[in-house]
Amino acid sequence: MIVALREIVSMDQTITEIADLPPGWMAQRETIGAPWRRTLQYADAARVIVDWSKITSEDDFYDIILPQCGLPLWHGRNLDALADSWITGGIVRNGPPYAFGFFALESTPPSLIAFRDSILKIAEESIDENGGRYLQQAEQANAGNRRSAGA
Repeated sequence: MIVALREIVSMDQTITEIADLPPGWMAQRETIGAPWRRTLQYADAARVIVDWSKITSEDDFYDIILPQCGLPLWHGRNLDALADSWITGGIVRNGPPYAFGFFALESTPPSLIAFRDSILKIAEESIDENGGRYLQQAEQANAGNRRSAGA
């Protein structure tokens, strides 16, 4: 069934109260007229953190990324295989969706810039297709602190 937004708004004009929701957020309420409850939709998405200042080769990237995504040892170490996992999914339970954190982009070695840009494009498509989000620097730092405390 396809319903035009104007039809929904004609039945409940309070829908317009959530027109400003940023990507990755959702709003719910118990009944029409009840207050909206806004939440980050993919707060439990598997985190994929890449600090490009620590990547000196494509192998470094895959060594860091494959375990974070819970991908099997037989997983391909190429862009097509990564796109299949991040966009199509179905290989592991913990994603997609993913919460991507790409940091120190300016530190990418010149020889890896085209590779990095391809990775960013795959991540963007993963978010477009499956939801998910980008992490902010503070969230990445907090995730690291939680890992350190639990180690």
